[in-house]
Amino acid sequence: MVKVQLLLAVFVICILLISPSSLFPNSRLERPHGDKNKLLKGCASCHKGHGIYDTPMLSERKEMYCFRCHGQSMYLEKAKRDGDVARDVITANIQREFEKPYHHPIEKIGIHQYGEILPEVDSSMPRHAACGDCHHHHFVKEKNTMSGIRGTNKDGVKVKITSEYELCFNCHAYSANLPADQTNKAEIFNISNPSFHPIITPGKNIDVPSLVPPLTSTSLIKCTDCHNNDDSAGPKGPHGSSYRFLLSRNFTTTDGAEGPFQYELCYGCHRRSSILNNESFQLHDLHISTVGTSCRTCHNPHGSVQYAHLIDFNRASVQPSNSGYLEYTVLSSRAGQCFLTCHEKNHDPAVYPGAIPTQAPSRYPSRFAPRSPFSR
Repeated sequence: MVKVQLLLAVFVICILLISPSSLFPNSRLERPHGDKNKLLKGCASCHKGHGIYDTPMLSERKEMYCFRCHGQSMYLEKAKRDGDVARDVITANIQREFEKPYHHPIEKIGIHQYGEILPEVDSSMPRHAACGDCHHHHFVKEKNTMSGIRGTNKDGVKVKITSEYELCFNCHAYSANLPADQTNKAEIFNISNPSFHPIITPGKNIDVPSLVPPLTSTSLIKCTDCHNNDDSAGPKGPHGSSYRFLLSRNFTTTDGAEGPFQYELCYGCHRRSSILNNESFQLHDLHISTVGTSCRTCHNPHGSVQYAHLIDFNRASVQPSNSGYLEYTVLSSRAGQCFLTCHEKNHDPAVYPGAIPTQAPSRYPSRFAPRSPFSR
């Protein structure tokens, strides 16, 4: 199999060397790797004779080759001295992002295979990431870094990428080797769910007073609005971050004191003043500031397969009520009730203002009459 792949790579390169028009179109500026004003030797700027074994005639292993131009400045300067790259070329140091504590695992050398099937169909395959999983070295464009890559849509079908999430779903949705602590993101963002952050379609809740303009209830967002470089002055993209989950801003998932930094990620789109002034939920300030519950205690930032308003209780902090129920019910606009135990408070149920039910839902024993919030 390896020999077949190597022969195929050699054949393709020979064709390109003979007729390189596919790499060097008239619109050269759209594809930087096909611009002879930047790569002075054309194909030969990257492909060197026979090259390293099991590479398409590269002078270094594939996992590190991109850093010749997109890594430390000394590497780029060498490429310029060798005449491979034009002197006026300026590139971002992507290598530095992969040295952060949280990053896509490109260091797992030897796992990635050219032409591999994604989403992964073999549950025994180790997880990995490579530059080529997200960027096609020949067809990448300055304004479309995903150009040339096939994606996976919300239904698990391979497609030409038209929305960013389709690239992310290649590895974070239908892969057979998803880690035990990760979920199929396509299921979480399923548009038939009661609630979800709007990466596929606008959300179902049209009453979101906390949104920071220009966001509205009809806006779409992208995965990289949350998962991105934590250094706003650095190169964009979810290469690496100082924050867990490759987040662009801090998000504290454990309970504790509220502050602008604790929920910096949330406050990037939801006005802190609105949340603490209880504009959308009359007990937000009590929960967050007084009791010290994390946003994640009640909300899943991707979506909820059960409840509206992204309600998805974090079982590390929330347990069933004394009656054995763990449930959230919408009663009317900005009103609902919870059956749960949190911070040693038994909600059985706790009803928050706006509407008071005349009786408990039929699936609960009739003895569970409505009570005031946070009653024991």
